[in-house]
Amino acid sequence: MKVEVKKEPPSRAVLEVELPPEDLQKGLEEALTRLNRRVTIPGFRRGRAPKVLLQRFVGKDAVYEEAVNLLVPDAYASAVDQAGVRPITRPQIQVESVEEGKPLRFTATVDLLPEVSLGDYRAIRFPPEQAVVTDADVDSAIEDLRRRNAHLVALEGRPAAEGDYVLARVVEATGDQARLQPGKEYLIEIGGGTYPEEIERALVGVSVGERKTVTTTDPASTVTLEVSSLKRKELPELSDEFAKTAANAGTLQELRDLLRARMQQEVEARVRQAYEEKVIDALLQGATIDVPSSLIEHELQHLVGDLTESLSRRGLTLQRYLQATEKTEQQMLDELRPSAERRIRTELAIDEFSRQEGVKPVQEEIDREVENVARRLQLDDARVREWLGEQGRYDSLVTALRRRQALARLVAIARGDAA
Repeated sequence: MKVEVKKEPPSRAVLEVELPPEDLQKGLEEALTRLNRRVTIPGFRRGRAPKVLLQRFVGKDAVYEEAVNLLVPDAYASAVDQAGVRPITRPQIQVESVEEGKPLRFTATVDLLPEVSLGDYRAIRFPPEQAVVTDADVDSAIEDLRRRNAHLVALEGRPAAEGDYVLARVVEATGDQARLQPGKEYLIEIGGGTYPEEIERALVGVSVGERKTVTTTDPASTVTLEVSSLKRKELPELSDEFAKTAANAGTLQELRDLLRARMQQEVEARVRQAYEEKVIDALLQGATIDVPSSLIEHELQHLVGDLTESLSRRGLTLQRYLQATEKTEQQMLDELRPSAERRIRTELAIDEFSRQEGVKPVQEEIDREVENVARRLQLDDARVREWLGEQGRYDSLVTALRRRQALARLVAIARGDAA
């Protein structure tokens, strides 16, 4: 068998394959044997008809087609091995005319796993990022906690102002304002951003019993409101009792310590993620990767699947999401495409980095990762191993672990901590 390989950008190969006439002849003989077992010819038991009569009955083209279907898959697999390429898509096969006594020629076009050139990744250097939580940050968190534990009390002695709450009855509503229904009361926070800005702004300075007619632009409508009552938000006093009620802390100082520790973890996680993204950006800037469109399209479908699953957990469908965001499916795909391409480029670059650095998890680390999965799923290790094997996810787990280890090593290089 002869095989010629032509490389085409981006990361595509065209295999020109030629099978000798004797291989085609064997294929034709096998094709006739198989057709004989499937085709019934009047006067003969199935499988017993003479091959000459069978070929005349089904036609030469049917025999040739059967032979091609028998020969090409195995020939393609052998051609891939012989050429030493790594396809990532199903081949597009084009067979030349088939003629007995002559070679069988076909071409197979496939996208390949892209070649990756990383550049001098060991020159990547960034100073370590500091994750700092200040006293002001803790104070702000406590104030936020006070606001979330506030309660509403009657507003007396002054008109409504920014941050106050107005209980108003809709007297009349025209236009597209379907949210505010005549006869119903609504509690509106001035400046809260929940209702149209024109309505919230118009309520500044109102008193109980006052009527306000407001025209809004988005949606276009005219609404008349009558103020039923005014309320203000009263924050709890800073005390040990507040600490106990708001966060089950014994004292106010314990609350501060609890918030600081929690915020420190959150800040460290954000700083670590931002630093990793910065390092990955530097790796990709120095890398040369010709990503075939088929890989991007495949990843794009993964992102759509992730979005669909996320929406489903919130009781939404993808169609409802598109309607709510006023987007077409194509617009959604266009928005997701850069993320899909970056994810693919990142995975390819990290995989090549793993290869060059010899990063590979040992069995003990893999076992520990399986234990972590079992703990998250609240199942025993044996059941999780069985589940990973059944779903074909074991290799994915190992790959994900290897990529995390590789990223950790790349970060160590960037920080100047790696040997």
